[in-house]
Amino acid sequence: MLEGTYSVLIIIAVVLVALPAALIALCCLLAPFLRGPEDTFMLSVSRLLNTIYCRVYHQLKVIPGNDHIPDSGPFILVANHTSGADPSLVSCLTNRWIHYLMAREYHETFGMHWFFNAIMGAIPVNRDGNDLRATRSTLRMLKEGKGIGLFPQGGIRTPEELEGENAAKMGAALFALWSGAPLIPVYIKGAPAFDSILLGIICPSRSRLYVGEPLTFEDAGKRPSREKIEDASEKILDAIRLLKEEAEPEND
Repeated sequence: MLEGTYSVLIIIAVVLVALPAALIALCCLLAPFLRGPEDTFMLSVSRLLNTIYCRVYHQLKVIPGNDHIPDSGPFILVANHTSGADPSLVSCLTNRWIHYLMAREYHETFGMHWFFNAIMGAIPVNRDGNDLRATRSTLRMLKEGKGIGLFPQGGIRTPEELEGENAAKMGAALFALWSGAPLIPVYIKGAPAFDSILLGIICPSRSRLYVGEPLTFEDAGKRPSREKIEDASEKILDAIRLLKEEAEPEND
């Protein structure tokens, strides 16, 4: 009896090792043919693995599509934030590299610093929003024609918290106004809603992304006043709220 149990455990262990290894090997073979315009080989492999993870594990669907993201030049993606899986899900909208703004304490997690830099191209930022170095890094990337991703609410929140006053920080508006880059609003529905980032990543879901029309602002490309930043920030939130109404109509 013990020998039979031992054999079964060995088979399970082999399968658990062999299947991921086979998947990674397959992605290494296919990735060069699916490489994005800014990808290294490692990025193209990680992109393919992420696509499989989101499309299969999270049953991800994009509504209505991803044709609002430019093929070249700068752009800013903004979305509500309900799950640790959100950056992976949003990354499926484009084959371009999205550089996410990330809370500095997560960016400096032991053993993950390299991953956040090499794969996510993350920009560490202080939670209090008082981070001139992060602001300069973000604006420099936009000037270089790169894509930025951020969650204006500043942390994981419930969908209902989108409706509150001062629901978002003003960083997204500042970057859009100062750089002149188009800003694409996204509403994420169905992602695993946990305060724990790890639980959000390992729990399966049926996730949906609702993509809005790009926003541009008058007098962009100049240093904006605080009033203009506040007005733009509210317009960004309103765009995400409209997508939320589309995703979750009252009669549902």
